[in-house]
Amino acid sequence: MQWSRSLARPPPSYAMAANIRDLKVWQEAVALGAEVVRCAKQGARRETKVVTDQLMLCALAAASTIADGYGRYTAPEQRQLYRSAKRELLRLETQLAIARQADLITAQTHADLSSRVQSVGRLLGGYLVYLERQLAPEVANGKN
Repeated sequence: MQWSRSLARPPPSYAMAANIRDLKVWQEAVALGAEVVRCAKQGARRETKVVTDQLMLCALAAASTIADGYGRYTAPEQRQLYRSAKRELLRLETQLAIARQADLITAQTHADLSSRVQSVGRLLGGYLVYLERQLAPEVANGKN
């Protein structure tokens, strides 16, 4: 696909990503989502269903929003969705902290999942920095 000037140029990892399955941040977000679902299912009890459901929803929303951002053609659209995915990761981090303080997950599980959330956040942050650099010349020229 030839990228026109009006479309966001893909960062180097995008150039190698022929489809969403090749995108590293998506792979990591999906793996994180699967791990959260596994952990939530293991500790699922009727009285903790709301918390485990929220954990799963946040993890799934983050991965899904990354996919949605990948499918957008302009840098502003991508930026908006990747920022939304970052917010979902922050919500997930908060849900994990609540689950830990309520003794619904172990300290080790919390540490492992939090580390993965931070890793996905860093990858996503890299895409956001790239998109900001793409948008800076457009803003300076009055296009955005």
